[in-house]
Amino acid sequence: MSQPTLPKKDQAEDSENATNRRPFATAIKKSRTRPALNLQALGIYIAAVVIFLIFGLLNPNFLTSGNLRDIAISASVNAIIGLGITFVIITGGIDLAVGSIASFVGIVTASLMVNAGTSPFLALLAGIALGLACGAVNGLLITKLKLPPFIATLGTMSIYQGFAYVVTNGRPVYNVPRDFVFMLNSYVGGIPVAVILVAVLAVLCWLLLRRTVFGQNVIATGGSEETAWLSGVRVDRVKIAVYALSGVLAGVGGLVIVARINAAQTDAGSPYLLTAIASAVIGGANLMGGEGRIAGTLVGALILGALTNGLVLLNVPSFYEQIVTGLVVVIAVALDQGSKGWPLLKKKKTEPQKEATA
Repeated sequence: MSQPTLPKKDQAEDSENATNRRPFATAIKKSRTRPALNLQALGIYIAAVVIFLIFGLLNPNFLTSGNLRDIAISASVNAIIGLGITFVIITGGIDLAVGSIASFVGIVTASLMVNAGTSPFLALLAGIALGLACGAVNGLLITKLKLPPFIATLGTMSIYQGFAYVVTNGRPVYNVPRDFVFMLNSYVGGIPVAVILVAVLAVLCWLLLRRTVFGQNVIATGGSEETAWLSGVRVDRVKIAVYALSGVLAGVGGLVIVARINAAQTDAGSPYLLTAIASAVIGGANLMGGEGRIAGTLVGALILGALTNGLVLLNVPSFYEQIVTGLVVVIAVALDQGSKGWPLLKKKKTEPQKEATA
């Protein structure tokens, strides 16, 4: 007895679905393989070495062990917050609220310890939970209300910063318990705890991105949301989880800031917004989505830390630091786009052709 054949319409739909699944399958296959070292990735490491050598030649104190330790400590907050932003950028989004979340978490945690008598460990857990909640709210606004990531996080940036002022009426919190400071601002075998924390978080983030199904879904979502959705990826859940992760790491960054200065300032996290994003971008995170490197983000944070430290040693006025940081970001993005043949320009050129043939 012959097997029944599908109608031509069903055959066409089945063929179309199979075609739609191929790009995602290809993306999953690529994400499972070890990424090849491209010229841009190699260029980041070369640039870092060149920057360190130049400042070392200009000032012999730059390459001393003590100064290199200071650079690593100063880069730790940018690195921690930048790791979370890397995940967000890979999905094709942006998180402008990380600086405000860091400020909010820091001021709330310090208030719990100083004003409410909460133990440092419980206050630390409460701060991390608050960062998680703030990040999840960002994800819900983007996925459920369909707000653009830029607009959603721009709004929550102001909201969270306002909450930080409300908690203490705009006043800083001093006399943070020594036990809390010791947890995040001490040394283990001569290595700063903040640096160890960055290393641990970086390894965990790399494993999450490169060795889990969630990481594959993050990359696939950034590559093509529609294709990922057709292939069974719950895109909304991935985005909410990514923004929640960004909130957690922003909160951890805020806690490290409190431990470093032994106090909580209502706007202490604000300066780290642009530098954390810059660390991810310099490290190779593609603002169009679908691409990002954990190691690259760490190198980007080190580059910014080295630039700041080197300029201080050379007695360059601090406001020139912003100019240098901006130039580095522009050059990094230009190199990234140039290595890929300027896809944004190609896209603009092909759009009129599509309209003409429609």
